[in-house]
Amino acid sequence: MQRILLTGQPNSGKSTFFNSLTGYKALTGNFPGATVSYQIGSLNLMGTLYSIVDLPGAYSLIPSDKAEFETKKFIINEQDSTIVNVVDASVMSRSLEMTIELIELQRPIVVALNMVDSARKKGILIDAKKLAQLLDAPVVETIANHGKGTLDVIRATHGKHIPANATTLRYQRDVENEIVELAEKLPEDLVASFHVPGRTVAIRLLENDPFYVKELERFNGSLLEVVSECQQRLEERHGRPANFVIAAERHNLAMSIFEQVTSFERTKPTLESQLDTIILHPFWGYLILLTVFYLFFTAVFKTGSYFEGFILSQFEALGKLLGGWMSQGLGLLITNGFVQGLGAGLGIAIPYIIPFLVGLSFLEDTGYMARIAFLADNVMHRIGLHGKAVIPFVLGYGCSVPAVMAARNLETRRDQVVAASLSVLVPCSARTVIIFGLVGFYLGPVYAIGLYILNVFVIGALGRIAAMLDPRITPGLVLEIPAYHMPSLKNVAAKTWIRLKDFFTVVIPFLIIGTIALGLLEYYHLDTTVNAALSPLTVTILGLPKAVGTTLIFGIFKKELSLMMLFQALGTNTITDVMTIQQIVTFSVFTVFYIPCISTIAVLYRETGWKNTLGVAFGTTGLAVLLAVTARLVMGIVL
Repeated sequence: MQRILLTGQPNSGKSTFFNSLTGYKALTGNFPGATVSYQIGSLNLMGTLYSIVDLPGAYSLIPSDKAEFETKKFIINEQDSTIVNVVDASVMSRSLEMTIELIELQRPIVVALNMVDSARKKGILIDAKKLAQLLDAPVVETIANHGKGTLDVIRATHGKHIPANATTLRYQRDVENEIVELAEKLPEDLVASFHVPGRTVAIRLLENDPFYVKELERFNGSLLEVVSECQQRLEERHGRPANFVIAAERHNLAMSIFEQVTSFERTKPTLESQLDTIILHPFWGYLILLTVFYLFFTAVFKTGSYFEGFILSQFEALGKLLGGWMSQGLGLLITNGFVQGLGAGLGIAIPYIIPFLVGLSFLEDTGYMARIAFLADNVMHRIGLHGKAVIPFVLGYGCSVPAVMAARNLETRRDQVVAASLSVLVPCSARTVIIFGLVGFYLGPVYAIGLYILNVFVIGALGRIAAMLDPRITPGLVLEIPAYHMPSLKNVAAKTWIRLKDFFTVVIPFLIIGTIALGLLEYYHLDTTVNAALSPLTVTILGLPKAVGTTLIFGIFKKELSLMMLFQALGTNTITDVMTIQQIVTFSVFTVFYIPCISTIAVLYRETGWKNTLGVAFGTTGLAVLLAVTARLVMGIVL
């Protein structure tokens, strides 16, 4: 099996390229010893089987975060693999800097010149044949979001061509002299241990790449003096540190290649640039963002509520039918519980979660999610979380687990802990089911959107408190804003299914087991013991029916279960028959904010340690009680 490594800068269309080849039939894995993940899929093309690895986006092989570090190690260690460098044609001059770094590894490489349609819209015309000559590597034009050219890239990997152009990809003479001199002084066994040419090792040492410097120090610390002498000579000639000299040389080389292969034609201001003027505006941008979110959540509510009532009524009729057929006893209790639980799962979760995930995928594929991150970055500055901390919060709307994991890539430990801890409060798709399936359906979309607004204010307040307790300044955001794209319906559907299949493979089995367990508890009257134990919280403090106690326990396993099991616990599919508006709001506020699910707790422990995890578990539960009691009091006054 031939292995292909997809690498490139963030937002180069690399993941879309991967999905075009594998059709989302992929597994997610973690690098050994790290929580940074990558995707791996397979492709059978004309009888040849390919293993395709989608590595995290990287701006350079000199890593600035853990994701880039793991990407670099993977590329270096996979000696028998072919590199496919996905380059955004619309910003090729900057993208070529990493291409040059990859070519310096002297490995089989193919350049996928992606998004050539976007480049043409900007008036950028690229001579792919001349670019291939200068790089001494195959260059294939692609439009990955339409699947154009992606298979041609794979076919181009057959030659296993290793770039060996000794004239074009070289720096100025004095810089090359230092590189050659240092490379000659490096022991052969040391160079061999890196699995890259001696010239590349020398360049990396001159740049003070921590990965190479650490290995050199371990091998022979005295060689660091040789490196230092070469660096000093470069600094004396150019008047700046050696790593800046190398970076400038690579940049100049990339610009030179870009100018040789690119021509421009006059174009009118594009619709994209005009849109960004408004969408990223410091005032109108936020107004548009709020409008988009309002329309998005309203559409989810309208679609979900239409199907929820119909599906629940069918399961309610089925329950009555079974009640007429079966005699009273354990069998009927479990069967009724199963019907009610499954009805809640299919009748509440599916009608809301499908349009939610479709809409989320649509926003991602259009390029608007990156613009949301850009706008959110300004808000983050006000709560003491800057830069990449935006990303975990955006991911949190899908699932808390990858949100917590994304915090691992932040530069400081303080930011990692704060961002991971706060991201668990973002309403994930499971909490969205609760918000829309209970609050939205029974009380209306205004209450549901109000709950989201409350969530934003709570996270902002907690972030501000964290900033006051630890006011250290953190790094700013470097974010690539992708071009707008018309989403492919095939891609949106496939991405939705990838996110949805966990519901069928994890939540539904959990729901079946839970309904049986709850049925047994009811039959042997053990549920009264559990509910009685929790009644000081549920009844006395929150003013809820005693029967909801067991549902809160199930919610710790999967957040959706706290709502789905509610129907069985209350013995009805019409919640308003047994709960008031005040109780519905109080229950919803508590379940949205209280202790995260077990999966999130496990990841949070791995990322931040047990002390912080316990603090989050108890802190969110205390916060949930405080907010739920406040909601109870406010609703009591309003109603």
